[in-house]
Amino acid sequence: MLFLIGTRDSNLKNGVILNEKCPKCKSENELYFSIYRKYTHITLIPLFPVGKSVFIKCNHCQENFDYEDLSESTQLQLRNEKLDNSIWMFSGSAVLALLLIFTINNYFDQKDETRLLIKNPVEGDIYNLKLSNGCYSNMRIDKVTKDSIYTTHNDFDAYLPYEADDLDKAENYSNRQAAYSKTALIQLYENDEIIKIKRSEYPMEPQKSEYFPITK
Repeated sequence: MLFLIGTRDSNLKNGVILNEKCPKCKSENELYFSIYRKYTHITLIPLFPVGKSVFIKCNHCQENFDYEDLSESTQLQLRNEKLDNSIWMFSGSAVLALLLIFTINNYFDQKDETRLLIKNPVEGDIYNLKLSNGCYSNMRIDKVTKDSIYTTHNDFDAYLPYEADDLDKAENYSNRQAAYSKTALIQLYENDEIIKIKRSEYPMEPQKSEYFPITK
């Protein structure tokens, strides 16, 4: 997904500056103002405001003026203009904050679930693994005995943790089989080599295969 970061201007308020004469033609109550708020955005989603601009024009002589051309009292009047409708510019930041909170909570919930499941392996469990080469893959639990776990490893690797879920397809498990002691399995988890466990609602049938010796 492509993310575009930049800034945009939004017109928040327009009005007439009362009791103020035009610096050029001296006409009173003919100065019109427009207030713009600049905000940052990511793919057009507003994050937060970063500045404010004021434009002034005389409706009588059509001259444009800078904010500094006005009297101090008029500048103060413009600074105090309420811009209540600019709160939407924080909407993207609010969404990102909620997403971050959700991600953190989901991470710890998943860690708690994995900590429980690793102590009670079941046939059909899919373990997402972090490999020694920095990639990620899966292994499937085929058989569980009192002290041992018999598994088949996925034939493919992924570069990112979440991509490992996409590798979990029946045709991707062939004959890369291995066996572990339950103690060794827990050690893999404690070493952060097992990062996620997916348990099916319907356990699989035991597999009849030859396995490598158990890892102590």
